[in-house]
Amino acid sequence: MTIKNPRDFKLGAGFASFCLFLLVFLIPYQVGSLLDSDALMPVAVTILILLLSVLMMIKSVGQPNTETEDHGSEHRRPALSLWIVITIMVIYAWLLEWTGFLLTSCIAMVILFRVYGVKQYFRIIVITLITLGLLYFSFEKLLFAPLPVGRLIEDLM
Repeated sequence: MTIKNPRDFKLGAGFASFCLFLLVFLIPYQVGSLLDSDALMPVAVTILILLLSVLMMIKSVGQPNTETEDHGSEHRRPALSLWIVITIMVIYAWLLEWTGFLLTSCIAMVILFRVYGVKQYFRIIVITLITLGLLYFSFEKLLFAPLPVGRLIEDLM
């Protein structure tokens, strides 16, 4: 067995190890038994991440390294992109109380897509609307957990 993309393999192994640590130690001691209803969501998310990390490891065994692939941000250094994302997230957290979840998330997602070099505006809009629609439906209708509406939106209504 030859690992053709060692970076992805190590990342997958790290995530898998962390998920096993969560399932064996952290969730049972901090949340409760893995069969308790309180532990359902953490266990489900951890198992999903564990499965995805194992798939990443399997894929890295048969896939050559493609780190030279261009993602559209050829003029931007990774450290600069990181600081831009951190700044966007700080502004997002600050604006969330005033403009609400949907408006703030929509603007933040579009800006993040642009920061990472996505140039197809139709794709950006479709992915943003589908993601926010699914999140809104999941929290508001399935989990009955209200999302912040925002003072600005409340004043306009």
